[in-house]
Amino acid sequence: MVPMRYGGPANDGHFRSGRVNEWNKKLKPAINPPPSDETSHTNYLAACLFALEPSIESVLAAALKSGWKHDYVLMAIITIAMNNDRDGRLSSGLLHS
Repeated sequence: MVPMRYGGPANDGHFRSGRVNEWNKKLKPAINPPPSDETSHTNYLAACLFALEPSIESVLAAALKSGWKHDYVLMAIITIAMNNDRDGRLSSGLLHS
């Protein structure tokens, strides 16, 4: 990976990889939390869909802008989701290696 110029919060200009850095990890979550009250399964699912849709649409749009084909991006998202365990880790390790 070629290092890229980074202009973080202080615009310090240090070289960092394109991967998530410490500054991004400290950002407030962009996904709304689940409802705090007792809700039915249907309402809980609807709230989850409402919370996740903007993030998934954003990933899809970014991938399409980078040149990936729509159907392949959707299949990749589904594959990653299906291979996650309850702790959010890929159950079989990295899928691309």
